[in-house]
Amino acid sequence: MVSPIAASVVYLLLTRYAAAIAAPSKSIHDNKPEISCSQFIVPITASADNYIVKDPVRVDSNIDAVNYAWDYDTWSHGRYNQSRIASVNPVKGTYNISVQLCVPSEARGTGQTLQIVTHGLLFDKRYWDSEYEPENYSYVRAAVGAGYSVLTWDRLGTGQSDKPDAYDVVQAPLELEILHGITILARSGQLSKMAQTSFSAPLPAIKKYIHIGHSFGTILTLAFLVKYPTLSDGAIATGQILSPHGGAATQASFGWQYAHQHDPKLYADYGSGYIVPGTESDIQQGFFSVVDGLMDPKALSYANSIKNPATVGEFHSILLSVGLPAPNYTAPLQFFLAEYDYLTCGGDCKNAYNLTQLKQSLYPQAAALEAYIQPGTGHGLTLHKNATAGYQVMFDFLKRHQL
Repeated sequence: MVSPIAASVVYLLLTRYAAAIAAPSKSIHDNKPEISCSQFIVPITASADNYIVKDPVRVDSNIDAVNYAWDYDTWSHGRYNQSRIASVNPVKGTYNISVQLCVPSEARGTGQTLQIVTHGLLFDKRYWDSEYEPENYSYVRAAVGAGYSVLTWDRLGTGQSDKPDAYDVVQAPLELEILHGITILARSGQLSKMAQTSFSAPLPAIKKYIHIGHSFGTILTLAFLVKYPTLSDGAIATGQILSPHGGAATQASFGWQYAHQHDPKLYADYGSGYIVPGTESDIQQGFFSVVDGLMDPKALSYANSIKNPATVGEFHSILLSVGLPAPNYTAPLQFFLAEYDYLTCGGDCKNAYNLTQLKQSLYPQAAALEAYIQPGTGHGLTLHKNATAGYQVMFDFLKRHQL
């Protein structure tokens, strides 16, 4: 439950920054009458203890991007582990975050559970809401069809959200606090009040809140369960699990380029330290499996067309947010994994983790802890041909636990 003080802070922030809220934009679901969506900008004030890294490699060109990858992958000092952290760097600011809220159009009795859904690195919120064949790939469309309200958002540095300093500001700790700020807005009811003017019918009265992530978005989601365990009624972690086979992919395998040099027009707003995979093949290596014929080449091309830069700062901080125990999290948690996930399980998620050990060491109080492996898929779970079958597994898990 949100305290009166927190609610008052939210109200003051909304009042102060109301002018920053952009007019709603169109949704790909505008022609689908059973779904109502609105996209708008929400100002989130957040503070966090980010990190300062010793001797970071700055990226201001494609040549720098290769140098950065080699530096990160070097066995003796790379991967920006604890030995590379020089000090803690407190950061604070107000950041404009692009969100999309989708609800069932016939809201009576449905939409009362809100899913707060976080994308991973190299994409924006469109990862969850494919514009290519949305009936086959859009998680948002499937979830709303199953009776949920869904809030997706562009993480800081991606999509339509602000793109501040890529070294000291756009790091995991601050992005976690922005997720917290979004959750507080949702749980206080203020987010619905902000969005209501965009909808012709009253929005559902939200009663439960679920957090779902993918990849880096899952790392943030699991860190959320550590720090704010009572603010989530359930969670699903896709594309990420603690495994001895994780981290097999090197930075060099992504074919990094400096985003602004890669496409000066598309990435005009991205400055120093924002990096992006150079080719469609780089996206395929990280996110797609062709083993069982479940990759549509057009879906791969679509994924490449919506790729978003990551920041050097995110890779500075990402490993320090992995594998943290959540002893006070008491709600259900599902790990939803891709069979051939190279990034998470070294290419084979079968027997790549120990669920009993995870339960004992990380989630001892979780009401339920389950893992499921989606057959034939790579890391980009929402972009394979069997995506909707996987979504049904997720919904079945939630329904079994009255979510």
